[in-house]
Order: sequence, then C-alpha cells, then structure tokens
Amino acid sequence: MKVTDIKTYVVEAVRRNWIFIEVETDAGITGLGEATLEMFDKAILGAIEDYKRLVVGTDPRATEWQYDYLTRNKFWRGDTISSTVLSALDMAFWDIKGKEFGVPVYKLLGGPTRKTVPAYGNYWFLGKTREDYARSVGQYAEKAAQAVERGWGALKWSPFGSAAYDVTSEQEHIIVECVKQVREAVGDNVHLLLDAHGRFNLPTATRIARRLEEYRPFFFEEPIPPENIDSMAELRHSTTVPIATGERLIGRQGFRELLAKFAADFIQPDVVHCGGISEMRKIAALAETYYIPLIPHNPCGPVGTAAAIHVGASIPNFTLLEYIQIPERDEVVVEPLELINGEFTLPTKPGLGIELNKKVLSKYPYKDREWDHYSPVRDLVL
Repeated sequence: MKVTDIKTYVVEAVRRNWIFIEVETDAGITGLGEATLEMFDKAILGAIEDYKRLVVGTDPRATEWQYDYLTRNKFWRGDTISSTVLSALDMAFWDIKGKEFGVPVYKLLGGPTRKTVPAYGNYWFLGKTREDYARSVGQYAEKAAQAVERGWGALKWSPFGSAAYDVTSEQEHIIVECVKQVREAVGDNVHLLLDAHGRFNLPTATRIARRLEEYRPFFFEEPIPPENIDSMAELRHSTTVPIATGERLIGRQGFRELLAKFAADFIQPDVVHCGGISEMRKIAALAETYYIPLIPHNPCGPVGTAAAIHVGASIPNFTLLEYIQIPERDEVVVEPLELINGEFTLPTKPGLGIELNKKVLSKYPYKDREWDHYSPVRDLVL
C-alpha cells in the first residue's frame, strides 16, 4: 500500500479553524488526521504541502518508520508547526491501519484498558457566537450549574480575565470570588479545573494558588509559562493545588525533564501537537514510570478528539480528556462521537471510527482568528 495524495479541509469552528487532512492510498483506503493550530492556519497548510513531497509513495501502515523518516528528513524538529503536521499524518496512518485490519485503533494499541473514556467540559460558559459568553461571576456560577445538569462532572475555565504576569487586588478578588461561587453552585463532588494559559509570574501564581486551596481545584493548568521546569517544580511544592502542564510540549523529549523533576501532578500532551497517537503513547509510557497520570489537552475538532479517545482507551495512566462541545458544527462529521454523562463510548468502527461529512464543509469557510485570552474583553465583573 502506498500514499497517493493528501487532501486538506478547513472548517471555521466559532473560536478557531479546524484543519483536517485526508491521506489517500492506492488501495482505496483513506485516513483522517487533524492539524488544527490556532492562529497559524496558513502556515500549517503550507507545511502539509512540504511534507506531502516526502509522504507520497510511502507505506502509511509503517507508523514507526514514518515518524522516524519524517523527523530525520525534515531535519528541523521540535517546533509546533512541524509537529502538528506530523501528528495529523500519524493519526491518518493509524486510521488507515485500523481500517485495513477492520478494528478500532485502540485494539491495535493493546486496549481497551477501560469501558469508557471520561471527559471534562470546557467552553460550557459559551453561547452560540464567539462573542457570547459569561461576563460576570454570577453568570459563570449559573452556567456551571447548568453544565452539571447536562451530565458534566468536571469543568474547566479561566477565571483570570486579562491578567498578565501580576494581578491587581481587584482582579485577585474577582478570581477568588468566581471560583468560590462556582464551587458553591456545583457542590463538592464536581471537579473544578482552572486554566491560566501560562499568564502569571511565579510569586503571583503561588499566591493565587494558595488563596484557591480551600475550594479544592482539581488542577491549576499552566499557571506560569512552560519553559522553565525548575520554576514549575518550585510552584508545585509551594501549594496543595495540583499543577498540570504540557499542552505546549512536544514529543517524549519535551516531557522528560518535567517528569524527572516532578514538576507537575498531571501532564497534558495534546495529540494534535505532541506527535500524534504514536508519540502520545510513548509520553504516557514515560509518565507511567514516574506514576504520573495523563489528562490530555484537547481543544480541537472531532478528528483530534477521536484520536485522543483511542489513546485514552489504551493506556493505564489516563484520567480525563478535555472536550469542547460545539453543537453548531455537529454536522461536520457523518456520525458524532457518543458522549453520555461526560464519558465517551469506545468507538466500534474500524480505524478512528469517524468520517467527515464533506457535503457541508463549504458552509463553514476559513475566517481569520486571533485568541483573546489576554484581552480586556475577557475581564469578569462581580
């Protein structure tokens, strides 16, 4: 079997553009992958064309060989753009392999290790447009209670507004009050996950973490930027709030020091960026030797989510998978992934078990998107 072509599909998805690839073969079997990288859509599309020159004519089933071949021959490694394309290709190769053997990918990976894949909800505070979301502490508490009523047992959000590096006393008060009111609204049995997007300096992150301890966050994600592992370790040892990080780390090498220095309670590789299914499993195996669980980062589209589900179903140290529900884009796939009370049912179809509904993709053309994580529009009021 040989690769004959790689097609790309771009779908505007409210706060980002999803980028999907479809690898075609001379056997008539195709494989899907996802290469979504917010704010770098055009760079990703160009990089896919650069990788196509090497991939066409090779065997997609040789997943281990492909990863080594592509990283060696493209020479420049460790950057997010090339790793995102490699991740998409790896997903597509596994999809093809599962379809050839007629089994879900997780069965080829040694699974299942569990009956369902538990998830946590993100963007539960959004409305139907990218400008429509909770603006006040009370609205967050109200929407959190509604999300729990819909079956979610774990919720993630960023109560930090536009704060960067440090916070004013007013901002800090609003942060603490938001977490307090959400905890009161959902009760003690719902996990609260807080995402700082790497915005704080070390003393600010330490102070805020300690102030939030009484509300028992399940984790504090990227409280400081991810590059200085010693600083992350210092923070972890300064608070009882568990620390999570890893969405911006690439490959096993990116996680080695983080794990060796016990700088995080949970690691968060993203299957769309870390190197795909193959590399995420190796990261999980490395983490397992340190008794560290995985909570994969996953803010992307349905293909990346499907790939993460297969990894989560096949490894013993998986805990939760991030998921963003966008009902307005459900028709992008022929059959949506099955989510029941915050847990994904294991796929039963061959490969990744997901198929694009190509007839509707043109309804959602590309739009320029920039994040507003640090913008005043994200500031909360009491």
